[in-house]
Amino acid sequence: MSGSLKSFRFLKSNFDTYEKKPIRDTGGRETFRYREAYVNYPAHIGWRCARCAMCCKDTSEHERCIRVLPQEASKISLETKLKLDSFLVPFANSAPYTYLMRKHDGRCCFLEKGDCTIYDLRPITCVFFPFFLNRTSDEGFRFELTQERCRGLGLGPPLPEEHFRSLFALATLRLRSAGEDFTL
Repeated sequence: MSGSLKSFRFLKSNFDTYEKKPIRDTGGRETFRYREAYVNYPAHIGWRCARCAMCCKDTSEHERCIRVLPQEASKISLETKLKLDSFLVPFANSAPYTYLMRKHDGRCCFLEKGDCTIYDLRPITCVFFPFFLNRTSDEGFRFELTQERCRGLGLGPPLPEEHFRSLFALATLRLRSAGEDFTL
């Protein structure tokens, strides 16, 4: 549950067609280009993982929904040697996600003593937390904060644009491999 994306570094060639200068926005947001897409993100938001595991479990205010893509499910199954139905529940309401992570007592089944036992394999839903990505138009995307109030917000320095570029590149990679029409 680290706040770092060290395991998701991308080659500069992934960003060859983006503009380096962010497009300023009102309301504390900025926008960058990634190939043909415009990606809007919250500027000046500090965040560092507080290692509280709130992102891995239900709270009294919110039921945590950990969506899983088919290739993420297969990779977790292959690496852990677990059958899909031992850690996933079929989910048909949010394509391209086809599964929800199984929970025990409202906690992700891979959460043990406050640590994620599949951290390097975790689904994109977990990697993105406390953010999620919305498509706003054919060429537009917007990073938003999740409904759950993450305890790590405001703890760290402001997240740099590169953080959101890396997240967007990862989304592009995983959603395309899930068959999502991610035309960029």
